[in-house]
Amino acid sequence: MSWDVAIVRVRGKFRPILEVKEDDYLPLGDPEKVRATVRAAFPSAEWSNPTWAVYLHGDFQIEFSLEGVESANAILLHVHGTGDPIPALLKLTEANGWLAIDTSTGEFINPKKPSCEGWEGFKRLVRGIKTPGRRPSRRPPPEPPPHPAP
Repeated sequence: MSWDVAIVRVRGKFRPILEVKEDDYLPLGDPEKVRATVRAAFPSAEWSNPTWAVYLHGDFQIEFSLEGVESANAILLHVHGTGDPIPALLKLTEANGWLAIDTSTGEFINPKKPSCEGWEGFKRLVRGIKTPGRRPSRRPPPEPPPHPAP
């Protein structure tokens, strides 16, 4: 399970995602240039092939999927861990005129005032799943209210 972020490029200045028209989305660049950009921002990332890299940080991990660079004009990131990956993500986006979409909220991560809402929600979900001894409730569902007599 991961928290997913899409990296895109749009025409114009930062604005809410609902104000971005379909033709405002621009290509990130050719695949080799995008790969080089990710390598420059995350030099210790390990590449298993030209479209997949994994960056390990002390308390989080980012998996980069570059398969959509040409077809979707996007990079998909799968984030795991407990630390705060947002500064690292913004380092990549800000240096290249790109934006990050938090796929859990469907909103851009505002580079000037980043929200951790999606990331924190993901961590709460994972903690709830991994909490030892926590089990789903075994209580039966509540009885439906009685129907009034005709």
